[in-house]
Amino acid sequence: MRNFNLKKTVVVCFAFALMLAMVLGSTAVAEKAQLRSTQNFLDFLDSKGIKYTYAGMTDDGDREIVRVGYTLDNYPSLDCNLFFKNDCEEVSLRIWNIVTTTAGKNHVLSTLNSLNAAYKFVKFVLDESDSTVQAEIDIYIDGDHCGRSVYDAMMAAFNVTDNDDAAAQLHALE
Repeated sequence: MRNFNLKKTVVVCFAFALMLAMVLGSTAVAEKAQLRSTQNFLDFLDSKGIKYTYAGMTDDGDREIVRVGYTLDNYPSLDCNLFFKNDCEEVSLRIWNIVTTTAGKNHVLSTLNSLNAAYKFVKFVLDESDSTVQAEIDIYIDGDHCGRSVYDAMMAAFNVTDNDDAAAQLHALE
């Protein structure tokens, strides 16, 4: 009898852990954005089954924040931070901490300038406060119909950053 109760307890615990993992690992469908542009993007992500983190408004109320993480071929994982402007007409995409540089500043800037010329829609910049490289895209949007275009811009940022040539040049700065 004791063996049966132990098995039953294990099965119940496993079922509970599985349900908890499903709830915690699900997309943020329940989140409701304040801005129509942000909500349009979240609805698009939900329709594609893409996980994200809705982080709410910035302290000054000027932008609403969404984070989408991806595991890429040349990086263990990167997060795209999307900042939707409160006028619903622009969004700023930032992929921070792509690499931490150890190379000299002139070499880093020269490499980033070369990458910026090669990949003109994604801008690579050096954050001098912590010697990290980030990728940026800023776009104007139609707040009512921006889900697909913001998604496409985000994927462009991930794809350019993960491009074998770009990744090799960025990793060479470490």
